[in-house]
Amino acid sequence: MSEPFKPQKIAILGGGIASLTTAYELTSQPGWENLYEITIYQTGWRLGGKCATGRNVKPYDRDREPDYRIEEHGLHIFFGFYENAFRLLKQCYDESGGNGPFSTIEDAFKPHSLIVLEEYINQQWVNLAFDFPTNPLVPWQGGGISSLWDHIYTTIKFVLQIYTQVCYDQYSKTSSWQETASQQIALGKEMLEFLLDGCIVQFPEQLFQLLLKEPSRWATWIGNTNQQIAKALEGLDLTDEGVFLNFACNLIQLLPQNTKTHRREHHQIILKLIDRFTERLNYQRETKIEKNNYTLWRLTLIDLALANIRGLFVDGVVDYNSLDILDEHEYKDWLRKHGARESSVNSAFIRVLYDLVYGFPEGNTNKPQLAAGTAIRILTTILFHYNGAIMWKMQAGMGETVITPLYEVLKRRGVKFEFFHVVKQLHLDEEQKSIASITVGRQVTLKNPQQEYEPLIDVKNLLCWPNQPLYEQIVDEEAQKLQDKEIDLESHWTPWQNVEEITLSAKNGDFDIVVLGIPVAALPSICDELIHAKKNPVHQKWQNMVTKVKTVTTQGGQIWLKPTLPQLGWKLSAPVLGAYVEPLDVYADMSELLQRENWPSEQHPYNVAYFTGVIADPGIPPSSEYNFPTQQQKKIEEQAITFLKNHIGHIWPDATLPNNPQGLNWDLLVDFKNRQGVERFDAQYWRVNIDPSERYVLSVPGSTKYRLKTDESGFYNLYLIGDWINNGYNSGCVEATVMSAMQATRAILQQRFDIKYTKEIIGEWDCWL
Repeated sequence: MSEPFKPQKIAILGGGIASLTTAYELTSQPGWENLYEITIYQTGWRLGGKCATGRNVKPYDRDREPDYRIEEHGLHIFFGFYENAFRLLKQCYDESGGNGPFSTIEDAFKPHSLIVLEEYINQQWVNLAFDFPTNPLVPWQGGGISSLWDHIYTTIKFVLQIYTQVCYDQYSKTSSWQETASQQIALGKEMLEFLLDGCIVQFPEQLFQLLLKEPSRWATWIGNTNQQIAKALEGLDLTDEGVFLNFACNLIQLLPQNTKTHRREHHQIILKLIDRFTERLNYQRETKIEKNNYTLWRLTLIDLALANIRGLFVDGVVDYNSLDILDEHEYKDWLRKHGARESSVNSAFIRVLYDLVYGFPEGNTNKPQLAAGTAIRILTTILFHYNGAIMWKMQAGMGETVITPLYEVLKRRGVKFEFFHVVKQLHLDEEQKSIASITVGRQVTLKNPQQEYEPLIDVKNLLCWPNQPLYEQIVDEEAQKLQDKEIDLESHWTPWQNVEEITLSAKNGDFDIVVLGIPVAALPSICDELIHAKKNPVHQKWQNMVTKVKTVTTQGGQIWLKPTLPQLGWKLSAPVLGAYVEPLDVYADMSELLQRENWPSEQHPYNVAYFTGVIADPGIPPSSEYNFPTQQQKKIEEQAITFLKNHIGHIWPDATLPNNPQGLNWDLLVDFKNRQGVERFDAQYWRVNIDPSERYVLSVPGSTKYRLKTDESGFYNLYLIGDWINNGYNSGCVEATVMSAMQATRAILQQRFDIKYTKEIIGEWDCWL
């Protein structure tokens, strides 16, 4: 008689979004309980990784409740194209019933449309406000994705719209009928010469003057030669300076969505039309177009849009349907290569993209780096694929709106959580073909070791994650030492000694499959054997990955203020603002979150502001450098104070002092201790993300090819997840992380259980191209 099937054990290392999503997808399979058991191992007392939230549980007075303010790792806002992430959360909310006041995902996320960019023009900062239009879609249902060819058409139409608004109006209204007629003849001749030079159409010389006089008859003659070009020429207005781009737009609209069916000549014609339009525009901007703030940023948008489209044609993306071929190039250099002006390359429209992905290796804001293919993917999905609104704001901390519902569902399904378990080392078998064992340090002793740690607290009917362990669940002696010595169990540089070292063994049945959800910057210290596995050729790929896939340290700050946003002097609605002073280049008003906190009436803030940016990268010193976090924290606080002293006046002109119109009036900050001046900053929340697992993963040129896919670890029982692997999106965001987890689920089910994963991974491998 054969032995009954024994469920395989899956060990998921790390408790971030990738790990939680993998567990969720695996446990969404019918009958999963009979196939495998899942345990998640997490350092410290909370889940979420870089998306973790802490609620302040320290009261400022013994007789008062804590303020339970939200303390984030940084600024977290979902984009409207995050379809995979939103669908996951929609299913999770439907199953769990939500979290407190958030019974549905519609309660937890609200649309946001106002994005403000900062441009430095004529020795002063200028607000460029963009209130993006909404659409009737929602991201948890989607439906907004279109093809690359659609994007090209839409972009050119957008360029024509801007061009009409700015360029044409400035000199056409004052033109006499003689000038208009002359312009018609000149443009008509230029268009005909263009067609003749390109050998696109051929007709007798004697027709030349007749065509100039009767441009409406173009299609009759040309139609016999090329029907599509004839249709594209129909209705063109020769008096319109945008005639070349209109011609290109018409031709693009006529061609099929599948670019592989196009004739190469059509792409060459479109490219030549774009170049001819650009030539004319450059002449006009130098001779006819008035230079002012209104026109400058619009001309910049036109310049960048056409450089992007030109590059897609010239470098073969349109032909081969792959953006990865561009990832060897730095995006700014790629734009220059394809005709973008230097002023456009350094404009707010490009700077904000680098700010968004912290694209500054080593924290050097003077040397931005971003792979061109990834940059275009980010821009395209953000601008063209959004559902409902371009952004969606969480209505509480990310811990409450995202992590808690996932945790509650997984716990209910039977997933085991081992908090306070730090992964120390992965060990290989003798042949170096699979993971044989894992060394794990148990950080504390629970009072009830047979029960799982209960990590959540209730704040205004929301289940939240505290900003420190719930010490009452830890044995008294250890709990007291942790508090007396102010030990941070999440820190790589903690002096705390683990109470026990555990060895998880594949041979002993502790695990059959390992899912590695720990970020790439932490891998050199825990995957040393894998990186140096000489018997396994994949070790070289591991060496390349941990050295070529770069990361950077970041900072995130939150300040609570007494006045409302209008009282601070901001004239628009609540913004998300970017491309401001480096390195604190991004700011968002998040005052809608105040209702989820617990402020007393006499110290109640009416505004909370979030800031984020990089810092000069201090590297990753040995874990014995216990003072390292304190030193770095002091540096970023000094940097934040400098920013608030010198650059806040532009954003909040009514929040400054008469003797310093750019510096913050410190008295506006909420401080329970009522300190004076700059010392009130100590009552705010500012953090530096220096831990290896907190460092932001960059998309630098030349690094994409070194990313491993989920099932390319080279070790039989090891799968990789996270925004650092080759997941097809390859940028540091929640959507890429969720995609990687779905890919891991698909690989595990197919390779280990011969089960087909039926869920669609939206946008995977640029399928929208």
